[in-house]
Amino acid sequence: MSASVGFHLPSSAASRLDMLVDSIESNQGPLLNPAEMRAASASLDIRSAIEQLPEGMTLDDFVGILKLAMLTECATDSYSAVFQDGAERFDAPWLARFNAQVWTPDEHTHYTPYKLMLQSLGYSEEELDLEMREVQDRNYEHCCGRTPIELTTYGIIQEYLTDNWHGMISQLLKPSAPYAARCASMVKRRETLHTTWYREMTAIQLEENPAMLELVANTVLSFQMPGTRLVPEFGTRSLEWMSKANVDFPRVARDFVRNFQQVAGTMKRAGQLFVELAAKRDVRFGPVPISAFRRIMDKIGGAGYGIIGEALLDKFGIPRPTSQNQTGPINLPPRMYEAFRSRMRSMITRRIETAAIIGEV
Repeated sequence: MSASVGFHLPSSAASRLDMLVDSIESNQGPLLNPAEMRAASASLDIRSAIEQLPEGMTLDDFVGILKLAMLTECATDSYSAVFQDGAERFDAPWLARFNAQVWTPDEHTHYTPYKLMLQSLGYSEEELDLEMREVQDRNYEHCCGRTPIELTTYGIIQEYLTDNWHGMISQLLKPSAPYAARCASMVKRRETLHTTWYREMTAIQLEENPAMLELVANTVLSFQMPGTRLVPEFGTRSLEWMSKANVDFPRVARDFVRNFQQVAGTMKRAGQLFVELAAKRDVRFGPVPISAFRRIMDKIGGAGYGIIGEALLDKFGIPRPTSQNQTGPINLPPRMYEAFRSRMRSMITRRIETAAIIGEV
């Protein structure tokens, strides 16, 4: 866990974050209705999906995918307690309010469709309830720091990956169980909103105190999905199952980079975040250790980091924000300076290691 002394927000941040949570509370979008799903349980019968699983995916795999969704979602209170503790410890009533009034009650509804789907496969309600109680009673050890910016950064990653999990389930069910697929898609859409909200919270905090970029990087590096801790028999197999379901990993990587480029807010901070991640992973830039490369970047300031941020977007095929040509720090004419930047971007793009940003997949 990172040192809490790195967390500080000026007073101006509190009002911005309060206004954001006000806006979220007043416009939460359509929530899931568990009673409606239970009333339509016959339409959540997914036995026909077994015959249309992707090649290489077994029934046990399919059940594991559904159980991982149900069991991690049913443990909402374990994660909620961590966020509430961090909000109270660091005097962040905006985060406490979002956690208690928006996120937790929303998440409490997400396990329902998967429980009903598993019942259609022959699992009794009693045995599923027992499995859920066992997970809820386990001690959840949070992988990352508890400052508000670390928690909201954790929220971005966790919600985005969960969004993809529910989307994967929806695609598996769509050909043979359309209502079940729609229910999984409804959960996915809620997770999409949560990702967006946590991203906006993190971006505001980072804009108000750019020095906390290191806390964002620390969270990215230490992140683990809660399922790997609470349900290791299923959580540790998630990448295997995603591969069998033909998940588009390059798209996931692009979305990850796009999310954190938006969190960074500027090309300079995006470049700084990349270098921070690479340095902490002990990545080399060609023959040069990234720590030495970072010292060079610090000397030439924002222009150097900005080029790295642009190169990072190029590497992942993400359109760069357009900017006007400008005279560089060495007083080159704009056209020559842009040509110089283009050559530097291309060189950096070739040398960027994908694992330095998103880890090994």
